Amino acid sequence: MEEHAPRFNLSIVSSDVEVGGARLSAEYALSDEEIAIAHWWVLINCEEVKYWKELHLSFPEVDGDLEYHNMTFANYFRTWMDMIKSYDNPNWSHELLLLAMQPQRARVYPTCTVNGVKFVSEERDNRRRTQNSGVMAKGHGLDYYGVLHSVVELVYAEGMKVHLFKCRWFDTGAQSMKMDQYGNLSVNTATSAYEDDPFVFATTVKQVFYLDDLAKGDAWKIANIVHPRNIYRAATLGVTIPGPEADAYQEPNAVGIHDVATVRDNNVKHGRVLRIRDEDSTFIDVDPNEETNDDSDDELRHRLPDINSDTEEDSSDDSDYEP
Repeated sequence: MEEHAPRFNLSIVSSDVEVGGARLSAEYALSDEEIAIAHWWVLINCEEVKYWKELHLSFPEVDGDLEYHNMTFANYFRTWMDMIKSYDNPNWSHELLLLAMQPQRARVYPTCTVNGVKFVSEERDNRRRTQNSGVMAKGHGLDYYGVLHSVVELVYAEGMKVHLFKCRWFDTGAQSMKMDQYGNLSVNTATSAYEDDPFVFATTVKQVFYLDDLAKGDAWKIANIVHPRNIYRAATLGVTIPGPEADAYQEPNAVGIHDVATVRDNNVKHGRVLRIRDEDSTFIDVDPNEETNDDSDDELRHRLPDINSDTEEDSSDDSDYEP
């Protein structure tokens, strides 16, 4: 049996993620509201929840209204999982029940290794000679570039863990991202966007390192996607697994990426507004040719009684989460 094999049969629970470093200070801890947003993001982007999400959107009272759907889906989903666990429904699983119960706590870390590639938070990266905080997430027809703020570990019942990156995304507008005649993408790192949508699955992110754009100067950086080669599990090779502070992969650091305060000032100055990313949650691995197997939804559908937002909360106390 492979070491570190996942105990939970959900696509969003991965054995290829290892958090590292001491937990970050209280200033990095997620608020109750941020935990709720992170949990909502997990539900909306979990492949195994897709059937229930589409069922909810089809209800007459929802009628495709995404805003109403986003506000009420978590409560519907929790009630459904509780009600049908005794029925033979192929779209129900014990893991989905755990997921519906909301995280019991949220932990934040400065580093994380995914598929052998090490990511480091922006704050810690700024104190190093190497650069490991650059990230890129693929969307529908658009790639999102940014830097890693912190690694979030959502802990659900029975110890089921889901790992997210909380990121600071750069603006994707035409004035903030430019491609030159040689195919080099330059990003204005003095901008930011999607501040209400900072989360992404750790396993869906590619690492990026930013080089100074000498032609444009100032805060413009050329984004280079890291393509790791020949990465294997240490346990498979029969060698000692490095500690959490060992550098699994390093890239030369680029200086001059503006801090959060400067970015926010620039956003206010230029009248930029918040936007929500159109995230593509297709999981990636080291092999770029590997494709995700999307199972079709089962024909069985259950229409259950409506509930309101006053549904009884889970007995677990979110206030005891560990920063």
